[in-house]
Amino acid sequence: MTEEPGRDEIKQAAEQQFAQAYHLPEGMARHEALERAARAADACDHLPLAVSCRIALLRSAHDLNRYDLMLAPFAWCGAAERRDPTAFDEWETHNYDWAHKWIVTGLLADPRFSLEQISSVLEQLATRYRQHGFSAQPVHGARTELADHIGDEAGYREHFARYLAAERGPLSDCEACVVEEQARHLIWQGRPAEAIAHAEHQLAEDTGCAGQPQGILTTLTPAFVEVGDLERAREAHVVAHRAIRDDLVTGYLDDHLVFCATSGNVERGVELLKRHLHRVHSSTNPAQAMRFSAGAALLLDRLDRPEEFAVPRDGRTEVLSAEELREFLRAQALEIAARFDERNGSDAVSARIRRTLALADTEPVPLAVPRAADAPVDAPVESAVDDEVLSDPVELAERALKAFSGNDFLTGMRLLRSLPAELDALLPDVLAARVAARRTLTSKPGQDDEAALAAFRAAVARLEELGEPDLAVRYRSRGASRWAELTGGLEAAVAEARECVALAATPKTLVLAKLVLAELVERSDDGLVPEALELVEQAHELAAPDPDLLVRVRCARAEHLASADRLEEAREVAEALLVEDPPSSVRFNALRLLGHLAVLREDGDAALEAADALVAASGSVRGPWTVEAHQRRVSLVEHLGRYADRMGALREAVAVTRELGSPQEVVWACFALAGGYLNVRRPIEAAEALEEALRIVRADDLPPSDSVPVLFRLGKVCTQLGETDAALRHLEAALAVAPEKELLQRAVTLDALGAARAQAGQEVEGAEAYEGAARLWTEIGDAYEAAASWMEAASTRPNDDVAESFHAVSHAEGLLEHVDDEEQVLMLRTRIAAIRGFLHAQEEDWAKALEHNGIAEELADQSGDEHRRLFMITRGARFLLAAEDPENAEAEARRAGALVTDRTPPPIIGDLAGALEEALRAQDKQVVGDALLRSLNARLNDE
Repeated sequence: MTEEPGRDEIKQAAEQQFAQAYHLPEGMARHEALERAARAADACDHLPLAVSCRIALLRSAHDLNRYDLMLAPFAWCGAAERRDPTAFDEWETHNYDWAHKWIVTGLLADPRFSLEQISSVLEQLATRYRQHGFSAQPVHGARTELADHIGDEAGYREHFARYLAAERGPLSDCEACVVEEQARHLIWQGRPAEAIAHAEHQLAEDTGCAGQPQGILTTLTPAFVEVGDLERAREAHVVAHRAIRDDLVTGYLDDHLVFCATSGNVERGVELLKRHLHRVHSSTNPAQAMRFSAGAALLLDRLDRPEEFAVPRDGRTEVLSAEELREFLRAQALEIAARFDERNGSDAVSARIRRTLALADTEPVPLAVPRAADAPVDAPVESAVDDEVLSDPVELAERALKAFSGNDFLTGMRLLRSLPAELDALLPDVLAARVAARRTLTSKPGQDDEAALAAFRAAVARLEELGEPDLAVRYRSRGASRWAELTGGLEAAVAEARECVALAATPKTLVLAKLVLAELVERSDDGLVPEALELVEQAHELAAPDPDLLVRVRCARAEHLASADRLEEAREVAEALLVEDPPSSVRFNALRLLGHLAVLREDGDAALEAADALVAASGSVRGPWTVEAHQRRVSLVEHLGRYADRMGALREAVAVTRELGSPQEVVWACFALAGGYLNVRRPIEAAEALEEALRIVRADDLPPSDSVPVLFRLGKVCTQLGETDAALRHLEAALAVAPEKELLQRAVTLDALGAARAQAGQEVEGAEAYEGAARLWTEIGDAYEAAASWMEAASTRPNDDVAESFHAVSHAEGLLEHVDDEEQVLMLRTRIAAIRGFLHAQEEDWAKALEHNGIAEELADQSGDEHRRLFMITRGARFLLAAEDPENAEAEARRAGALVTDRTPPPIIGDLAGALEEALRAQDKQVVGDALLRSLNARLNDE
């Protein structure tokens, strides 16, 4: 016969069943397993285990957002506590106390539960906290929520005043969460400035709460908008959005949908909504479902383009148009609100939802990555063209060509744009050919260049057929520069320009051909600056009788003087031209030149002033030249490192390139903007700019190599933000597409990947990435970087992988003789000694550990690195403690204490205080009264 299991064995089996259920992944399967474990505990009369099961069920129901599932274990705990309070340990009692708050909030958020039930559990909360001597702050908060929910205005204001005045207690939410809730009520009461003043101090605190700072930031975002602080509204939304965008159950989603809807950021809101379409049909919290539906309906009401949404429902997906989804969500929000009102006996909830659905737009809030600039590229012709001209294509074409001939590029472009290409057939033959040639010359590079070149050649050939060989030569010379890359390169272009000079039949054509030839010979591999300048001087003499032609030559002369290092002469000519208020083409070139000259003489302010003027001049008629002006300014900001006061310029460049630029140019602008954000320590916004750049690379099917810098920088930013999975994904993708021949690109990517893998706990893989980088740095010939990567590999390997770490250190040491910079050598020697000391400590060879640690300390002292020196002394104290020598450990700790300054970082002070306390306790010495220890702890408390 099989022996029946004994009572103890049954209890052990029940305990094992609970342990297995407890460690399952969060979800309904885990909750049901915990319920089975609770029944097993009841069956064997194992009261302590039954209590543990119910406490776990309370937490599970809270995490599932299923407060209906909380009622049974909550009631069971009340009965069990009355029967035997000792069955609850301290932790379980604390959790049961906390659950009294959860259940009030949960029942209030579900219209299936009556006001009587809610009032009953609220009174239980109040009674329990009063009997246990807890702060009444959570009680006042719950009463405030209830009064506001049912529309009891007098009760709401009374309880809110008490909520604000009450002191926190051990069962209050964290200080930041309490402040967040209080600020939300202040905003609801129309007191945004008070809400900001009440809550913003918490943003500087590291609360350790998983719901912060995104909770306070989300709450304060509309307050910032209302008081007109759009910059802080932008920052609050951007930071909070990143924390909640992938949170499948967050309650903050509706706030961000409303913000996006009303602040001019509908596209961002749609992107966020698409991440959370599972909420349309499957929310477990009716109040959250109602607010989500209202916020999403408001957003979709602002969407002015067709869009489809794949909405999951009952294991399948239904595709809804924006209008269909909006109407469903609107109806759902109002239906849930009506159920709440029916329970509450008021219309307070429906009134609030209707107010949300009717919200007006606020002032637009630009986000981290700007949208396209407001003025479209095909904006209608402005001032300079009257209605009569617009009705006469011949006169319009003639005026456009006259403007180009007179160096007024902007007016020429404005007029040319207003002449539809299909009207060219109505023009006289010569005029039509000239217009066709001009259209191709002003077409945007990179957009169907082959077709544009063919059209240009046809136009030039047509001019020759029509008996206008000199005009044909004039356009040929311009084409030699414009199409150099497609017609055999610079050498062929120079030959073409020389032929044009020889064929020129009029002074004007000869001048223009010489200017083109001068530009090309200077750009050529030979860099024939003297010949270029001589050509311009010849053109200057020929152009003297023609003022329009002369001003163009003077500008070209200034540019070539600069190339010949006659910088002051070039500057004088350019400044003189600007004083004369020249036409747009000359103004552009003169401003470009002045900016370049200012950079050469290291006058950053003057360079930026010229760049600003160039951007302003490029904006009256917008086109590729506008993008170029912004690119020049951004490059200048990067060169000068003037990010702090020039972030607006970087943001504006993104907006302009979105409107007017190519996908590659938009990627470049976003990448530059990310660099700016990183330089002003705004990594979240940097990540957003890089994510947008990456989206464009993929959406426009750009070459994979275009994505490498973006992926690399995004991976590093994600590492900085602690988004380790994303960092690994981006860096591994960068490595996969980085060309094998690009050794530098691959080396820096492997270094970054090593850091990300180390952060992810992938120590061996991280060390291997660093070692791969070290080999590439060696191949490149950079001994310092190679040694640094070997050191990182040694530091990253698991503590028990001592042999491999020593091997990496030896590699680094062998490279020192190839490092020329003495400071770099000293830094590397310091790190090598420090790591050797640590590795010997892992082997418990304390003599060698202390020897190398001492060497590292001496080298740190030589380099003036006071923090590293202090760190090494403290580590020596730790080694001595491990070697069971507390007396000398204390001596080392006191030696380190004498070196502490106001600049010493808190982590070093904390480590030192810990080492000293351990040394004192190991010798049975007084700890509380030790002056140095007291001083160190005081410093930590002050921090």
